[in-house]
Amino acid sequence: MKEKIKGTKNMLEKLQGKYIFFDVDGTLSEYRFKDKLYAGECSEFGCQSLEDLLFSDLFYKARPLKTMQNIINKLETKKVYVLGTIVTNNEVNQKYKWLQENYPNIKKENIIFISSTMLKPEVIKEYAKKLNIDLQDIIFVDDRLDVLRKAEELGITSYHPSSFMD
Repeated sequence: MKEKIKGTKNMLEKLQGKYIFFDVDGTLSEYRFKDKLYAGECSEFGCQSLEDLLFSDLFYKARPLKTMQNIINKLETKKVYVLGTIVTNNEVNQKYKWLQENYPNIKKENIIFISSTMLKPEVIKEYAKKLNIDLQDIIFVDDRLDVLRKAEELGITSYHPSSFMD
């Protein structure tokens, strides 16, 4: 049990004083649909159909990850950002509502949605310029290794959500 507390405490120490950009799907929430991940019978949208993306409330039903909720609750609110990828307006509305309910201390003005996962490191770099923040003072948390690698190539310290699990 002491080792579990030590691991979480160590990650919190790494995050203190930093600006942190968190992904949503698979990072702040479980990423599953109809109890499946991407599988052979799933489309380019994952296991969601275009109809689901456009008209259902699948994002609002996502399960928040308690470990991430606990971590975010211990961080400086003004330095916590969400950088998520969206496909539809329906998704944007649901994710704002979901974040407000499950991560209430994340400021709405610190929530950023873009259309391409691979642009996330570039978006972070632009925010760093605009806010006059050194890239060494930024941490990025995402569940996609290809995006994390790209961020690290740009000099952004990056972590997979598994780094926070004990």
